[in-house]
Amino acid sequence: MRDVADEEILPTMETIEKEKQMLEELNMVHGQLRILKEKLDSWNYVQLMKMVNQFSDDLKKLNVIKQDKEELIEKSKNQLKVMEEQIKKDEELLKTSGGNNLNILKVKLEETEKEKDNVQLQVNACKTNINIEVKKIKDLEKQINNSKKGYEAKKKEMEDFNEMNAGVEEENKKNTNDLDEIDKKIRSLNSGNIFGDEDNGSVQENINKYNLELQNQQTENQQCAIKIDGLKKKLNEHLSGVKEAQKTYNIQMAQLTAKEKEYEKVKDEYIKASEALNQHHTLKSSRDNLLREVRNLSSKTESFESNNPGLFFRYNDPRPNFDRRKVHGLICRLFTPIDFRFELALTTLAGGKLYFIVVEDDTVGKDILETNKFSNRVNFIPLSKIKSDSLDPRIISRAQQIGGADQVFPAMSLIKYDKKHLKAIQWVFGQAFICTTKTIAEKVCFDNKVNKHCFTLEGDHFNPSGSLTGGANTQRLILQSIAKQEEISLELQAKKAEYEKVDNSLQAMHNLPEKVAQLKDRQISVQEELDKIRSDVHLGQPHQQVTEFNKINQQIAELESKLVEGKANEKNLQKKIKDLENKMKNAENILKKQLSDAEKTRKNILEKIKKNKTEYDKKKNNYNKLELEIKDLTGQMQEEENQLVELNVEKKQLEEKLHTLMSKLEVADDKCKEASKEYEAQREIAMQNSNTMQEHKNLYKKLIEEISTSQVNLAELSSEITKMNNGSLAAKEKFKDIDKRLPDEQKQMALKMDFINFKSEECNRSVNELQARYDQLAKVVDPGKLNNFHKHIQEYKRLQKKLETIVKDKIKINEIIEELEVKKRLHLQHASNRVNTEFGKIFSSVLPGAQACLKQTSADDITAGLEICVAFNGLWKESLEELSGGQRSLVALSLVLAMLLFNPVPLYILDEVDAALDLSHTQNIGKMLKQHFKQSQFIVVSLKDGMFSNANVLFRTKFVDGSSAVTRTTCNQT
Repeated sequence: MRDVADEEILPTMETIEKEKQMLEELNMVHGQLRILKEKLDSWNYVQLMKMVNQFSDDLKKLNVIKQDKEELIEKSKNQLKVMEEQIKKDEELLKTSGGNNLNILKVKLEETEKEKDNVQLQVNACKTNINIEVKKIKDLEKQINNSKKGYEAKKKEMEDFNEMNAGVEEENKKNTNDLDEIDKKIRSLNSGNIFGDEDNGSVQENINKYNLELQNQQTENQQCAIKIDGLKKKLNEHLSGVKEAQKTYNIQMAQLTAKEKEYEKVKDEYIKASEALNQHHTLKSSRDNLLREVRNLSSKTESFESNNPGLFFRYNDPRPNFDRRKVHGLICRLFTPIDFRFELALTTLAGGKLYFIVVEDDTVGKDILETNKFSNRVNFIPLSKIKSDSLDPRIISRAQQIGGADQVFPAMSLIKYDKKHLKAIQWVFGQAFICTTKTIAEKVCFDNKVNKHCFTLEGDHFNPSGSLTGGANTQRLILQSIAKQEEISLELQAKKAEYEKVDNSLQAMHNLPEKVAQLKDRQISVQEELDKIRSDVHLGQPHQQVTEFNKINQQIAELESKLVEGKANEKNLQKKIKDLENKMKNAENILKKQLSDAEKTRKNILEKIKKNKTEYDKKKNNYNKLELEIKDLTGQMQEEENQLVELNVEKKQLEEKLHTLMSKLEVADDKCKEASKEYEAQREIAMQNSNTMQEHKNLYKKLIEEISTSQVNLAELSSEITKMNNGSLAAKEKFKDIDKRLPDEQKQMALKMDFINFKSEECNRSVNELQARYDQLAKVVDPGKLNNFHKHIQEYKRLQKKLETIVKDKIKINEIIEELEVKKRLHLQHASNRVNTEFGKIFSSVLPGAQACLKQTSADDITAGLEICVAFNGLWKESLEELSGGQRSLVALSLVLAMLLFNPVPLYILDEVDAALDLSHTQNIGKMLKQHFKQSQFIVVSLKDGMFSNANVLFRTKFVDGSSAVTRTTCNQT
């Protein structure tokens, strides 16, 4: 075809080509202009039709929403009226149950406590005064003892002086007497008289004296012998009845000794009981003070718990005798910062993990979840399952080398915790650093040898992956409050233990006053019995007989001793008389010697008298001084004794007053306890009513806020409906104009056309350009000049048409390919959106509180791929590596089921898809299958009850008599 055109037509055509080009361009511009105008009109027609329909649909939806909003507001207003009536009833109930009655009881309690405190103050003041008086008495007794010691010392000094001086005076007297005697002796010797060895007189005088003494001694010895004989006769007369009297007397003395021991024992018990009674009064005062402290601390603890319910994990025991020690508590309560300037950094680092609950193992968490219905999401950390690592010392050294040891800290080094919680604490804080500044944190985080998460004191977070989180921190700082509350709790426990100890002591001593009274009566009784026994013993006949018998024996012994001494003295006197008679035979020599000795003795005596007189005069002055000092001390001691008597009287009066006050204090204490019980009971009722009323008020406030929000939304919705009505009217007017202008065929064709890649702005610009070109060519081209070449043109057109057909077919094929590619992307996008929606719903069904979605790796090209994103409690995980094996299984199962749901089939077979999951997840899967796959049938192989409970029919297999047996059970579904 090209050869024919080249040989026959083209040579002719070459001559008219130039003229033809202009005509063709004119026709081409005209054709293109017509096509573009038709396409633009068709596009405008379709768009206006869609716009009118869209406006109509949107207005219907908005009107439905508006009607729902109005109904919701009306319903909320009705609830508001009901709630107002309920709050009025609550206020009346609170007024009747609490209010004035509670205030009256509170005033009564305060009055009783005030009265008790006044009495306690009086008791304390009285005790203080007694202690003061006791101290004064002790000081005065000490002073008296010191005075007595001084007096005794002076007295002793004076006695020593008197004794010494008495010796001197005696010696002076003796010396004077000796001088007189020696002078008398010398005169007697000069007269020729001889003296014996004892120098008591002359020898003849001594002989006469000793003879007289000998006669007297002999007479006395005879009298003693006579008395002894008489007493022995009398003793023999008493001997017959004294043995029985001695036995009776011994028995009476044994009874007396036993009774004296009993009396001493009762007396000691009474003294100890009296001391314990004084201690009892002191313990009462201590118990009251402790009770006030316990109430104050309990109030602080209750206030903290009510203001921070999220910091306390409360649950019901999953089974009887459950060991609560296996539940360690929230992470935030298991550690304390060593310095609270790091609190914000540590809080940001831990994030939501602060509220995770640490348990001993996963079984404990599972049991608690199965038996408790928590209103919030609960996360458990089983110590037996988690794996945690600490930072490598080389990494720590490198980080501190970069920023400084005083600027970079491993997070674990900034907290205190119990060693048994190490794994949980490491799991949260083990792989991060705390830095003092952003600059240091950035250097440490992105260092190739460190590459760890870093947090600043302001809460900024540097992630090794390249992200940075900072700005205003919305997390609540609770660690310092928890630390203070822990201190209060420990103090409360200590006070409670101390209170229980004191209260137990008081309970054990509750009958002490009666015991003291009984012991006092017992002491008086035993004292009376003891006095009676003593009287019976001392006044009884046996005592008199034994006493008389012992008295006679003693007299006999004394007389016999005296007789022995008399006999010995009689012999001595006889010997002395004989010696003196022998001296009388050698009188001359003895006389000379005795005269010489007497002269020497007289001289010595004179010297002694002179010496003693000098010493006596010297010491007489000291003696007078001592007399004055002793007189002063005696007066001082008398005055102090009088003061001591007065102080003892005052002390006794104060003790009597204290006893009276202690009785008053006991009465006031009983009144205070009774008033406290009444107040606490009424306060409990009032608190319950107040809490109920507060809940209703909160609900009332919430309803008002909801109504206000709904009214604002309704106003916005009405405004939007008005705007949409105006837009709809304008679109309808335009549509009427174009509908009249276009022929029916073009309108039908327009509805079938695909305008996906059509760009109206470019089309308008092309129409304007073509119209201008057409107007320009129409002025210079004359179509009549080309009629002679019609044949050649027709032939050329025929061939050209064939060629164009081929080219058009090629273009059409390419357009179809492009259209199929576009449709493929649309279908992919539609399938992705459907699967994404169902994936999120299915995952939320099998794992409540979690979210999942499919995210395009490229925002412009869906064929580039999709990635799975998962979130727990609103926190999106960075990758699936952070999920546990069970959670990843649930993600995979949810995605597969979502894809199956996009193009469902009548029958599915699932083989133990729940094998790796726990019972609650298995049950959730069963519920999800019934909810989302209502048009399909499932054959599920499972070993868990959670799946059985959602089945319509159960097929069970078991081994019977060596072969497998299958049983079919139809389940009733409610």
